[in-house]
Amino acid sequence: MGIRLNKMFFFMFVVLLLALTGCNSSTEEANSYNFPDYVYNAKHPGAMAAYQYAVDAEEGILEHIPCYCNCYIDPFNHNNVKDCFISNTESTDDLVVYDDHGAG
Repeated sequence: MGIRLNKMFFFMFVVLLLALTGCNSSTEEANSYNFPDYVYNAKHPGAMAAYQYAVDAEEGILEHIPCYCNCYIDPFNHNNVKDCFISNTESTDDLVVYDDHGAG
């Protein structure tokens, strides 16, 4: 009886998660960021979420994480992970300029 209840609970949990996932408004949220087309058309499905995190992350978090894909050399000259998503030379307090490196 206990195993049957555990299976039933697990099944209901999965159904609930699927239902909640269907209610996700990630496209609407992403549109509010005004991403360039290369973010929306990225081959990797997690690219848009990565750009959203790069914009929303607490100040200084991503600046302390080094990038390990050799993008610190020419032509990218990135200093950290944030630079893969947001241009460190063109962005200002009022304007976010995205870097296409994070889109793959």
